[in-house]
Parts: sequence; C-alpha cells; structure tokens
Amino acid sequence: MTPRQRVEYLVRRGYIEDETLSGEAESFLAQTNFHYFLGYARNFRKLRREGLIDGDDRIDRVIKMVEIDHEVSTRLFTALRTLEWRLRATLVDRHCDLYEPRACFLHSEHYRVMNPKARPIHQVVREQILRSREPFVRGTFEAFELAHGRVWQDSPENMDKADQLAAMETLPIWAAVDGWTLGALERIITETAPVHDGTTDRWLWKEVASAFGVANALFHTQLTSVIVTRNLVAHHSRLWMRPTASSPKRPKIYRNVSSDAEPKSMYVAWLALAAFLRPAGGDKHLLADLDALLSRDPLYERGVKRPLLSAAVA
Repeated sequence: MTPRQRVEYLVRRGYIEDETLSGEAESFLAQTNFHYFLGYARNFRKLRREGLIDGDDRIDRVIKMVEIDHEVSTRLFTALRTLEWRLRATLVDRHCDLYEPRACFLHSEHYRVMNPKARPIHQVVREQILRSREPFVRGTFEAFELAHGRVWQDSPENMDKADQLAAMETLPIWAAVDGWTLGALERIITETAPVHDGTTDRWLWKEVASAFGVANALFHTQLTSVIVTRNLVAHHSRLWMRPTASSPKRPKIYRNVSSDAEPKSMYVAWLALAAFLRPAGGDKHLLADLDALLSRDPLYERGVKRPLLSAAVA
C-alpha cells in the first residue's frame, strides 16, 4: 500500500479518525514496515476506545509514540551494554574467587539442575565456545592440534570431540566469557553449584548480587527482567503500551521514584536495570534521561507507566 492507502486503512479500521497526512508522516510511513507500525496504532486505538486519549487523533500522534520509543530504546541500549560489560567482568572475578579458572565450568557437576527441560548449561557453554570467532579462542584449539602432531583444519568443529574438550579445558574463564550469550551468562551465574566453605555454602549468584548491591531476594527476578529488556531492545520490539509478563518487585531504593508506575509496567522493569547500575552511579543518569524522554508526551508516559493489561503484544 502507498502511504495514502495506509492512512485510509487506518481510518477505515478505526485506528485514527483524521485522514490528514503531513509530508513528514508520509515519509515516515513510506520507510516503515506497516505491520510493525500497526502494533502502535492498535494500542492507540485501545486507548481511544477506553476514553484515555485527550486531543486529536492524527496519525502524527501515533508516529510520535514510535519515535520516542526509538529514542528510549537507544538510551536503554547504552545502559544495557554497560551492564553487560560489568556483568561479564564480575562473573569472572567472583568465579575465580570460588573456583579454578579453567575446566570446571565445562562439566555438568559444576551446575545444579534448575529446569530439567532446559538444555544442560555445560553443553550450551561448550557449543558457544566452539562457535566463537575470537582469535585467542581459535588459537587455543589450533595450538592444541599442532602440539599433538595434527594438521589444523580451520575449525574446532572438525576436531575429535574428546580433543575439543581437552583443548577447551585449557581456556581460562576470562578468555571464554565474551563468547557466551547473555542468556547463557544468566544461567551460569544462577545455576553454578555452591562451594562448601566449612559450614557455609558460598553461591556464585549471591557473590554477584552483592557486587551489584542487589538484594538476594530480588536478584533472580531482576536479572531475568534485565535480560528480557535487553532482548526487547535488541530486537527493536515495542516498549510503549507493553505490560510485562513477569515484573520484578520495585527495588526499595526506588520506592518513591515514579510511584504512579504500575507493578507490571515497563518503567518498573527499567528500575531493575537502574538498580544494577547503581554502584557506579549510572542509575541517576539513566533515570534522568528516561524521565526527560517520557515528559515529552503525556500519552507516551501513560503507556509506559500505566499500560492497559490487555494491550496487544504485536
């Protein structure tokens, strides 16, 4: 459909009422996947039908939701990248405090089974190391083959499985960690078995939680929330009018921050991210920037802090 036909479709289906199409709006529609745009228009229509929208309902108002959402995602991505770097570094530091730096994280006995239906994390870790393109990791496999009088065949996947594992066991965790997905990183942190220190169990996840100043009772749900947020941002998903499937509890340190935000709102999920950035002071900058973006349009702020729980996920 042409931009004009798209507007006519939106009016015909009750998404908007005003058929006015500015030059900016026409350009936007011409360059945006219409199905993606409908996710915003559909929720705009829900708000209209609930009588929650004041003022006109031109297509420009829907476009503004998309544009602010893009700016919010860009700001969140910066914060998420910062957290991801710190999370990997903290995992390495705390892991090396408790365990040997090599080999142990490749074996099943290093972990506890938390979800019997999930693929064992030690297998996931091995596969992600094998797929790594990092020169040091590749060089480790090559050096292992050459040391045993074999010709290097350009990929560790061409090696015998026993030799693959033997070569991997020489890799220190700090050389392997950057090749793991954030989902694998979460599982390594939360599923690693404790170290028995006399009468006390020392858990890797508790050590990481302490490093970030996150309460043990909230750590698992907050870490999961951060990873879900990261995936939404990385895959360009809509944040406006998206209730969370399972929100973390609001961190106590932010109990007075935007108290009007509902428990299942995106804003509470962003507070969980801010809590992880707090030790270095990054939370204040993040929340100030997000609040400034939200203040640009009351309709956008309403959709982030108080989404309709029936809002479409598309």
